[in-house]
Amino acid sequence: MNFDLPPTGTEQTPAFVDPKGCQDWLSSIPMANAVAAQSAILRQLSLLHRFTLPAAERFAVLEVLRGPLGDVQDDASKKFAGKPLPLAPHEQAAVDITLSIWYELALGYLRCFDDFCGGMSSPAGLSVLHTQCVANPEQATRAAVLVERVLATFADWQLDLYRGGQSPEGSYWQKLNQTFAAAEALGVASRAVPDPAHHGKANTSALAAYSECCLLSTVNIYELPARHLAWVARWARRWGAKLALLTAPPEDIRNRAVPLWVDLDSARAPGYTPEPGSGGRWLETTELRKSIVARITLLEQGRSPADLQLGDDVTQPAATLLLQRALQRWCKGGVARRQERHPASADCRVVPGLESVHFELSGRQVFRAPTRSISTLRREREEFETFGSHTQRVTGATSNDESHIENWRVLDQSSAGMRIIRPLKEGARIGAGQMVAVKTADGQYFVLGNVRWALREGDSSLVAGIQLFPGEARSATVRVVHSDGTRDGWRQGFLLPAIPAIHESASVIVPAGTFKLDRSIEVLVDQQQQTLKLFRVLDRSIEFERCNYYD
Repeated sequence: MNFDLPPTGTEQTPAFVDPKGCQDWLSSIPMANAVAAQSAILRQLSLLHRFTLPAAERFAVLEVLRGPLGDVQDDASKKFAGKPLPLAPHEQAAVDITLSIWYELALGYLRCFDDFCGGMSSPAGLSVLHTQCVANPEQATRAAVLVERVLATFADWQLDLYRGGQSPEGSYWQKLNQTFAAAEALGVASRAVPDPAHHGKANTSALAAYSECCLLSTVNIYELPARHLAWVARWARRWGAKLALLTAPPEDIRNRAVPLWVDLDSARAPGYTPEPGSGGRWLETTELRKSIVARITLLEQGRSPADLQLGDDVTQPAATLLLQRALQRWCKGGVARRQERHPASADCRVVPGLESVHFELSGRQVFRAPTRSISTLRREREEFETFGSHTQRVTGATSNDESHIENWRVLDQSSAGMRIIRPLKEGARIGAGQMVAVKTADGQYFVLGNVRWALREGDSSLVAGIQLFPGEARSATVRVVHSDGTRDGWRQGFLLPAIPAIHESASVIVPAGTFKLDRSIEVLVDQQQQTLKLFRVLDRSIEFERCNYYD
């Protein structure tokens, strides 16, 4: 075990070297100004980390700093959480400094733990320390607190990575796994300790903090909008204590949840399927499954999310949908793809955004809400059926401009989706829930899709996961018809055909917020108007809803 910590010295003294000095310093900086506060905190953390201090004094200073620091970090995260990529310069700057602060705080707690180990970080040395912890409960609690603080700070760091459109690299998982392995070797992984900043009056443990990191990873939290991401992150923190550590897989899981698998000797993220390695462990999630299933049942019976300790800001039906998502990914072995993805290396053309997609699929005609009478529309439909093309008008003139079409590269694909990549700063901003149209090199037409997730990869690439909607879509113009006969304005929409071969029914894509059970909408396609009734939502995003309908 080697944490690769830089040496310390006394050349540059931070603004505080004891808890009282830290309190005084905190009262002097503008905590309500996140930019100024973060800049000041980062500088002092960096100086403190490289300054020689007794471990107990360093820990006491970090404890004073941690609570106010967390408040500033939460405030700063609002600037970038849920934003499409690439981030604007001020958003990226907020991400960078936020992650740097978590990194420095984690290193500070790691240094305290390294000092506790006193150079005995080899397996033999940890065995000696384990014996000491068994004989001395006070020493065991001290070790457990130090490791829990490291892992809890890693959880904060990991969450803001996801909020900023990034995922943890192998070096993150290596240090996280290494730290938890040390807690296990010392026999303190499950020891109850206080953490007021994260858990108030409730006790927690190093295992609970490590489990929180694993839950954040396996739920693919970066796919969620900022509000829902905050809810699921809160649940992961609260319910990490429900996981148990196993050194061997359960012999019979017929009445148990599917455990998560981790390798403490690797730089791998948690998963479901064991891989070759010497540090394999299993995180038992059966108690977590019971808790989630019970909450889903009570929500279906009409109980409020707040009554079930899900959060005062949590609402239905999103709570049930998110709990079902978490249940599948935390307790049922993840989500199996309907079709297997195959590696690919081919160019594709992508149109991002509902309005741009509608523009492309309507023959590159700028959208104009219909203002003509029904009789005029009927006459134009007859002209279309007779002559096969629309009479061109100034407002409907087509364009040869292709600036709305981007060049991407396919990394893997199936008939239901694909993973694509492009240079980070070449093209429009892309985010989860956005509509796209994709045309591969051998494709005959643009296929509609939904951006499930988008992540920055390294310093210069943007990777996105796309869910594809089968069939050749037709651009449409849609409007809501209310029960009293009044009508909303016309807006962009699409019709997708039924495909019996894959049991895909016909669907209509309408703007987000349109769906209500049995709501009537008018749809205009090629000057032909029809009235449809919506009865099921198939997909819902920030831009649109894809719905089944009947005539």
